[in-house]
Amino acid sequence: MRNDMVARLAAANPVPGPAPVHEPLRARRLAVAAVVMAAIAVPAVAFGSRLAGVLGISNEGSSVPVTSVLPGQSQLDLALQEMQVGSTMQYLGALDGVKFYAQRTAGGKFCFAIDHYTQQYEKGVLCDWNTDNFPSPNVQAITFPGSLQGVAADGVATVEFQDANGAVLDSTPVTNNLFVSDQRFEHGQAAYLVTLDAGGNVISKQTLP
Repeated sequence: MRNDMVARLAAANPVPGPAPVHEPLRARRLAVAAVVMAAIAVPAVAFGSRLAGVLGISNEGSSVPVTSVLPGQSQLDLALQEMQVGSTMQYLGALDGVKFYAQRTAGGKFCFAIDHYTQQYEKGVLCDWNTDNFPSPNVQAITFPGSLQGVAADGVATVEFQDANGAVLDSTPVTNNLFVSDQRFEHGQAAYLVTLDAGGNVISKQTLP
């Protein structure tokens, strides 16, 4: 079943198949579908345990029909159906031109969608089948690895990309559990996704694929 899901989402992606998702210090698997400008591939991270729309963060959003999440994107709509997201998602709000949606699947997995609503093609869907769920001590944020665009756990004030030497490549604040940066990185440039609290203390450091 998992392989079928991954294959289905890969088929919806206009670029070559998705790279593996990661967890701290070891490889993770993901399923991702994306429609993006300039054929940018965007892998993903997320989590599960569906509890009547409770996402495990303060920003629980408002319920909207799945059909309104990515209107006109039939491949992504079908991907959400394949993931058994259900008939609704939680609209978490908009930040810097990006709308955020999230929901847990019938099997308890966290799925996440973004819509750059000012741009025609910048849209994506991601799901993760791993058991170390967001939010957890080691998984304090979920993002598209090529750019800081995602959801952070309560208490996270800043999210960063760092290279393999620990140098900060990009840093962006978290607002209402959401974060967005317009910087883009090639696969392999960013080695870690790092979360920090309001005092600048590191909360988690996740290895990127």
